Amino acid sequence: METETRRRGLFWDVQAGRVPPPPAATLLGWELVRADPERGTIEVAFHAGDQFTNPVGVIQGGFLAAMLDDTLGPALVASLPENQFAPTLDLHVQFLRPARPGRLVGRGRVVQRGKEVCFLAGELVDPEGKTVAVATATARIQTVRR
Repeated sequence: METETRRRGLFWDVQAGRVPPPPAATLLGWELVRADPERGTIEVAFHAGDQFTNPVGVIQGGFLAAMLDDTLGPALVASLPENQFAPTLDLHVQFLRPARPGRLVGRGRVVQRGKEVCFLAGELVDPEGKTVAVATATARIQTVRR
């Protein structure tokens, strides 16, 4: 993995501390574990706090979906030049088992990258390595105008 100081772009600028992280990532407890922009893969971790639980004490599905969105998107965005971003157009999530508060790991990958439209996939696993949710997404590469 290239160091964050050598790469530029929103993703790498956040990692290098040149710009603050997005508030949603902070809320989710987002942490980069590893990224391989050339392969289009990423591994991130989240801290799922008690405030994310539903009435039966498991993480509410919307938070799991947000974690998956914040896993799949960065798998692509980490590979883009500094003037591009790729918002999610579509996100399909399947919940496989309940997730408890604590550390969850997201693994994302670029399945197919076109000039503008890209297909992404990934999963979210609990501390025992069991998959709690999977997702596929479509993203569109866009030039950022500042």
